[in-house]
Amino acid sequence: QASVYAAADAESVLRLVPDLKKDLEAVSGTRLFNDMEMPLIRVLAEMEMNGIGLDADFLGEMSGELEARMNELEKTVYEKVGMSFNLNSTQQLSEALFDRLKLSPPEGARKTASGHYSTAASVLEALRPQSDVVEMLLEHRELAKLKSTYVDALPAQVNPQTGRVHTSYQQT
Repeated sequence: QASVYAAADAESVLRLVPDLKKDLEAVSGTRLFNDMEMPLIRVLAEMEMNGIGLDADFLGEMSGELEARMNELEKTVYEKVGMSFNLNSTQQLSEALFDRLKLSPPEGARKTASGHYSTAASVLEALRPQSDVVEMLLEHRELAKLKSTYVDALPAQVNPQTGRVHTSYQQT
């Protein structure tokens, strides 16, 4: 069954070659295709097979440092606001910024369905000049994103057989 499917797939590609070749010629892309794109396929395939080495110990240390800085920022924010709250809660953050700290909502700021002002990044950016608390919140968000998206996530992607991260590269 797989061979029939693979053969049909290959045939479809072969049938497209004349039309695609004309399209390449029409935009003067033949040289780019032959001299750059086709040789790059081999390079990218090799990169995918080789994978990327990670220094898991370094990333572990970095994760701890980021966590410590985030905790420090949280503590300072709580002290300046006068209460502890969930920094990731739009409602609680809105109350802290607009009710407790009495910051002025930026022009055009809308309230959410729950009746609180949005705390989206664009709103926080507009509030930045009003309070150093906003600067700390933005830094906290940036560090949390870095930590969760890369520092903590990449080591989980390591292939146990090769000890490396194998990814897919797209030429486009």
